[in-house]
Amino acid sequence: MNSAQNILASALTFLLLLTTSPVFAKQSSSANEKSTQAFYETIRTNPLTLRGFVSGMPKGGDLRVRLKESIYPEEYLLLAEKENYCITLPSYFAVPPLNGVCPPGTSPAKKFFETEKNYQNAIKELSSSSLNTKQKVTSLNALTPDQFGYLLGAVIKNAAYQHLSYLEVLMPWTPSELERDAAKIEWKGTLDEMYTALSSIPAMTSVKTEKDHLTSFMTSAEKYIKNDTTKAVMVRMIASVDRTQAPSVVFAKLIYAFKTAVADSRFVGVALTGDEDHPVALRDYKLQLEMIQALKNMAEFSNVKTIITAGYLDFGMIQPTKFKDRIRTAVTTGGATRISHGSAIMFENNSFELLKKLSDKKIPVEIAFTCEEVERSISVSDNPFPVLQKYKVPVVLVTENGGITRIDITNEYVHAAHNYNLSYTDLKTLIRNSLEYSLLPGKSLWKSVSPYIMSDECSDSLTNKKTGLCQKFLTESPKASKQWDLETEFVEFERKFTSH
Repeated sequence: MNSAQNILASALTFLLLLTTSPVFAKQSSSANEKSTQAFYETIRTNPLTLRGFVSGMPKGGDLRVRLKESIYPEEYLLLAEKENYCITLPSYFAVPPLNGVCPPGTSPAKKFFETEKNYQNAIKELSSSSLNTKQKVTSLNALTPDQFGYLLGAVIKNAAYQHLSYLEVLMPWTPSELERDAAKIEWKGTLDEMYTALSSIPAMTSVKTEKDHLTSFMTSAEKYIKNDTTKAVMVRMIASVDRTQAPSVVFAKLIYAFKTAVADSRFVGVALTGDEDHPVALRDYKLQLEMIQALKNMAEFSNVKTIITAGYLDFGMIQPTKFKDRIRTAVTTGGATRISHGSAIMFENNSFELLKKLSDKKIPVEIAFTCEEVERSISVSDNPFPVLQKYKVPVVLVTENGGITRIDITNEYVHAAHNYNLSYTDLKTLIRNSLEYSLLPGKSLWKSVSPYIMSDECSDSLTNKKTGLCQKFLTESPKASKQWDLETEFVEFERKFTSH
């Protein structure tokens, strides 16, 4: 492991020291789990007591975290105060002073902590009442390493508080020079010809420089979390590409994202994101998926995982005929490892056949209840979650933009449990899914996921320690290691309910 990797390891992961490894190979029939299930049944119909119960549960991972949108506005204001920035009025953007003085139309950030009305107005404006506002608050390209570290540190501390152990953070990781030069290249010829033309852009060679850039960011994050975070939280990145730009720009960004995923193990995949009802996204949807297919067919990129936002629509947003195969094409052409949202899955042609395909191929759908309700007005009755559950399509619950919508991952599990009448076992399955369908490398701890049955390597690891075979397996597989830790945490959690 090189020095940069050593720095990253210390910056991202705080090892949770466990004195023992409690029995859990036969957890499904344990007395503690039955006691916990029984207690859960007494409180499941009350959202408040349910919140208290779920808040203490280990949560595994949150697999869709948008960095900017996951930071609470309070943290932005604190950072603005720390940096002696100014707040624009009435839009509440944070901007640096000019020659040490806040320009007309702005106010020193410090003043917002002196007047409750101004402070509350800023919080409201930067939250879900204005979903697009925060996009303009800060740009990752404009952040200093210290500022990035401060903001990521806030996300990590919140994750630790929520009993999460793993995050996948969406990062738009493309040099501005690459985007600028790609926009000058006319889209013509085959995908192979465009790949050659776009690959010749000078900024395409900056992957190594950007790798060092990320290391400086993560090293800064360590400063803000080392004294406050006691739980292990591993962070990995997903290079996100906005689908609403011209074809040359989108393809250039995809190429760079794939190169980054290959060169830097901190990036575990590539995501195609952006509003699907945007005219460019509608026009180029098939072409964009063919771009991804062309890249995945190259030996260099064959192992890169892709996450595609597909069917994140409500009826009436686009022409009915445009619904026919969005999720299906994301799988068959785009080779999607996960589908984000998939709200319109039942509007597709042969939707039951599609459900079977997703179930058979174990392709999960990310569900973000609050985000979908706020952004797409998708109600409890219209959300595809119960349909996916019924037809055994894997589901993972995510927050996506918890800072803007002012929620956390606990809220999403409470929402699912209360509104869809989930059992305690159902909740455990959803939480286990969050690591099973993560993009962490290595073999899974589980040889079956429906129901979850532990792998042969660790199935005999009873008593208080792992067997040699299991220890070797966990050492070689980052995914299995995280999953083992989750099972250990479940055992500790369920012990608390033996006397209820």
